Amino acid sequence: MSKFEDIKELLSNTFHKFPDILQIELREEFSVTDYKGQSFIIASIDFDDNTFTIKFKGTETIVEGFDGNKLFTVSNATRVAFIPIDGKQGLLGFGASHCDFVFFDDSYFCFVEFKLNATSTEARAIHKNREEAIKQLTNTISLFNFKLNRNYAELILEAYVCTPKFYPRFDSSWQALAIEFVEEYYGIELFERNYKNCK
Repeated sequence: MSKFEDIKELLSNTFHKFPDILQIELREEFSVTDYKGQSFIIASIDFDDNTFTIKFKGTETIVEGFDGNKLFTVSNATRVAFIPIDGKQGLLGFGASHCDFVFFDDSYFCFVEFKLNATSTEARAIHKNREEAIKQLTNTISLFNFKLNRNYAELILEAYVCTPKFYPRFDSSWQALAIEFVEEYYGIELFERNYKNCK
């Protein structure tokens, strides 16, 4: 059995809602967005009328106001499993503060938190937003570590904080948070970016 199938089985045996929520994406490149507090894979984008289509359990919804700055994009993929975490249709639903979604392929298992609605350019607000995102990631990682007994079928774990493009990248504040995260969470690398290249 492949690592992909191994982690699918582990998750299915651990989370009773997992089989109903799991989505398998076979496109080489796709994007995820937040819509009404829920993460969705974007099925298609119509740039002429600035709409996008999301699909859940076979039902398509057309949403107005597409914003290309509020996406997490996965590229060079062959097969990706997508699991929304927060929200009504999420694995964990509303309640405790968790990250927005996780996804995995044959090599990686990734935790992702959206913070793309931030508007402040003030350093203290940026730092606070990053800390809040990391808290949501750590809450989710801690829960998954407990539920899976830290068994991720030998996949490489990564965590992502998605922030607006105006945030300073690789500044000392971010670097300190990322180093602390790696040390506290068993070598899981933390990225501040809005994409994952699977190759």
